[in-house]
Amino acid sequence: MDSCCGNRTGDGWHGSIRAMAFRFIPAVSLLCSYCGSPPSGLHFKISVVNPPADIVTIGAAYIGKQIEEKSHGRMKAELFSSGVLSGGKGEAEIEMCQQGSIEMHVTSTAYLANLVPRTSIVSLPFLFRDLGQVVGIARSKSPVLDTINKELHSKNLHVIAWWPRGFRQLTNSKHRVKSLNDMRGLKLRVMNNPLYADNMIAMSANPVPMSWGQVYNSLQLKIIDGQENAEDVIYVSKLYEAQDYMTVWDYSVDLEVVIVNLDWWQGLEASDRELIQKIADASVTEEESLLLKNTIALRKQLGTEGMKIDYLSPEAKAEFRQSVRVVWDKYEKIFGKEFLDAFLDEMKKY
Repeated sequence: MDSCCGNRTGDGWHGSIRAMAFRFIPAVSLLCSYCGSPPSGLHFKISVVNPPADIVTIGAAYIGKQIEEKSHGRMKAELFSSGVLSGGKGEAEIEMCQQGSIEMHVTSTAYLANLVPRTSIVSLPFLFRDLGQVVGIARSKSPVLDTINKELHSKNLHVIAWWPRGFRQLTNSKHRVKSLNDMRGLKLRVMNNPLYADNMIAMSANPVPMSWGQVYNSLQLKIIDGQENAEDVIYVSKLYEAQDYMTVWDYSVDLEVVIVNLDWWQGLEASDRELIQKIADASVTEEESLLLKNTIALRKQLGTEGMKIDYLSPEAKAEFRQSVRVVWDKYEKIFGKEFLDAFLDEMKKY
């Protein structure tokens, strides 16, 4: 999912969505209350570019609150959401984490791929069968993901948790997309990641790389026809105001990644690292729960907001899968066949 959700706050929560998230909101308020003089004890920043209602921000708040509680107030965290430290630019906050001005950041594998290309392996088109398989990989102590983490060490970053995220669904303002032919000529925003542009080209669409902060206005002004993102991003960012159609095609995911500045991490006392790591491990279950509840509820809510939702038939999905074989061939060379095969073998467990 697009980690970079800009400054749209998604303040129109309804019904069950509100109930799911409300128990976490005090954590956001609590952590942000430390944005004055640093308190005594270990004090650090957690940043996300997602708005407060997003489950990524809720998960970051969970980590911060648990760290404070489990350390009996000795460790405290400031949570900065909506990209306030970077003007909504996900890449910039990763750089700040590398440099140490942010100690902990939650971002997307799609953005980390600009530092370590193999990170994009989780986003290959039509890789995952269902959300259960996504959850299984995120829960696992995956040797492939561990290899990626070690490569990130050379960038002064360390992963303490991989979070499952929802499939990236297609939205547009032109027409229903129910077959590969319906993709032809659509101008679709993609992240600044070559894999996503390659996917769209293979499916006969016109990819438009664009930072997330520009997307909503570009959709309203018809500069682009559509975009692809998980249901929670589509809903929280109110894309239903500018998009009439959504296609549930479950074509790709990008895991959320809790990263820390490696120098800061290694400078902590071993007992503090152990405490934070234990909380990070527990946060995977929290995110899993929010994801599975939100996916179905938000899809219904988007329909209530007026979006026309289509589901690909098995025959249509097979046609889409065939169209992106060229992408798989290209990235097998980039990732390495042995590396890709090892990941596919891991996925068979789930």
